[in-house]
Amino acid sequence: MSGEDQIFTLLTRAPLALPAFALVLVRISGLMLTAPVYGSQVVPMRIRAALAGAISLLMFPIIAPTLPQDVTLATAIPGLVGELLIGLIMGLALGLVFAGVQLAGIIVAQQAGLGLGEVFNPVLNTDATVVDQIFFLTAMTVFVIVGGHRELMRALLDTYATLPVLSFRVTPDAVDLICDVLSGSYALGLRMAAPVLISLLIATVVMGFLSRTMPQLNILSVGFPIRAILALALSGFVLAAAGGPMVEALDDVMHRLRQGLAP
Repeated sequence: MSGEDQIFTLLTRAPLALPAFALVLVRISGLMLTAPVYGSQVVPMRIRAALAGAISLLMFPIIAPTLPQDVTLATAIPGLVGELLIGLIMGLALGLVFAGVQLAGIIVAQQAGLGLGEVFNPVLNTDATVVDQIFFLTAMTVFVIVGGHRELMRALLDTYATLPVLSFRVTPDAVDLICDVLSGSYALGLRMAAPVLISLLIATVVMGFLSRTMPQLNILSVGFPIRAILALALSGFVLAAAGGPMVEALDDVMHRLRQGLAP
């Protein structure tokens, strides 16, 4: 077949592939709405839409052999909701890990008396304390350094093998997936906040004894800066050693996404 014939064949088959391509685009777009880094509010919507289209164009030739051959516009439209839910669930499950890390920062800030110092977080489009924003940005940095953004794309490709197009159904397994990830992210937040909380508890007990032995000491004026400095210093040590637990949590979520999303 000559080059002109190949081009003519691609042009004639392109309209027939549009419904299948739309299904692929919608699943990836759902991921772009909720996934960390990709779904960041800092990135303009136009860039995210263009990125979703570019990724869909790159993945479509790989996914095309697994797509149904008789996909039409009438069969694709009802399946768009299911494809969108798959992407949303994947992004939400991964985002819960970052929410757990941010929860650790919120707990530390509240216990250290730094909860009132809020700043605007453009990544989440909400107000956040300086401490939990540092925790969140550290988790985001770890995610990018270990290649989590590339692993997420691999997990997305694997879903087309375990969960083909137009086969998604809301099952108890999908609900259990979110519940398991939610409990795991909460446990991760408590693990990261525990060293700081224990140290603040010890500092509070020590300052209580000092206030009893030296009544002239103004424990309120002295205790607040001590707790703040102690919390910030220990948070630095916690974040320096938190790479392992963060990577384990991300690996666990990726594994659950590959195994949990099944028809």
